[in-house]
Amino acid sequence: MFPFAYNDDDEPMYFEIEFKDKGVHLIYGFKVLSKLFKRGPRKIVSENLSVVVGKSKTVKLFERSNNRISIMKNKKALSFIKLNEKLLAELEERINSNLDKSELFLTGAFKSIISNEFAESVLGFFRNNLFVVSDFTLKKTNVTIPNENISRENFFAWNRMLDGFVKNADFGPQSIFFEASKADKDDASKLELVSLYKNKSKGMVIPADLMESRGTLKLLDFAIHFQTLFAHGGVFVLDEFDAAIHPELIKGIIALFHNQTVNVNGAQLVFTTHNPIYLNNKMFRRDQIKFVEKDKDTFDSVLYSLADFGSIDVRNDQNYLINYFKGRYGALPFIDFSKLLVEYETKEEEYPNLRPTTKRK
Repeated sequence: MFPFAYNDDDEPMYFEIEFKDKGVHLIYGFKVLSKLFKRGPRKIVSENLSVVVGKSKTVKLFERSNNRISIMKNKKALSFIKLNEKLLAELEERINSNLDKSELFLTGAFKSIISNEFAESVLGFFRNNLFVVSDFTLKKTNVTIPNENISRENFFAWNRMLDGFVKNADFGPQSIFFEASKADKDDASKLELVSLYKNKSKGMVIPADLMESRGTLKLLDFAIHFQTLFAHGGVFVLDEFDAAIHPELIKGIIALFHNQTVNVNGAQLVFTTHNPIYLNNKMFRRDQIKFVEKDKDTFDSVLYSLADFGSIDVRNDQNYLINYFKGRYGALPFIDFSKLLVEYETKEEEYPNLRPTTKRK
């Protein structure tokens, strides 16, 4: 977790998440100060946890400012925390006398002393309901599943899901499934993804990373998470979602998340892409389409929605793709590489950053 490299000031980074857990609407955030690429101790500058009641009313449970924790003692807050005011005041003093400036209060004393229930709601969201996939440059087909999650039922459920994706995506006649790793037969938690190819006389089982493309393996990696997402809900975050996968397959997956008969628990899909074909009013609402534009002076990345332009500037019947390439929404780089192909003499004064810093003897 590193601060913005172009910022010379020691400014804290702010993180906030808003979600629902079993019908309870929570907002948790914190600010942390950390030196860029240095192993020095971090410092928690602020921290807060709130419950949203009704449509907009917020009940704060605690807030932190530098090295001081304040646990709210009003009626609403006490009804959630379920401790009396006097005891809470005593606990607050003890906590502040031992507060670690580098550690989150939520994961420490709040969880162990004040409210394990609310702490677990936040931590459980990150542990069980947030799925992040960010790197498909390597084909990883060996996985380790916690022993407590292994059962005959969910083992076959994963393989049924994978088999369904392979057949519906029209990858070929092969079957792809998990089996116990042959490299470590004594550990049932280690599974290997394999491909089964059949001919007229026999079948041949081959490690999937030797036979399947990166796109195929990527899609199957999604399928494992879908089993949990559509059954229990959650948020699926994907970087470069469409890399190595055909756009029609991407459209099929997006349609799953929009299908309320399949996605009964409101699982969410958040993905990044450089492909503008998804700027489509038949696929997404205006508020679902986000742009990221880099400031030319500060290099800050600015995030904004297509809906921010207003219904007058962006009508539902407009062609978002064409308007994007016309530059109406920003976030469109204008680059000319042609001058790089023209021969010219490099002048030292034009490239001060390329000057050698040492001289050879």
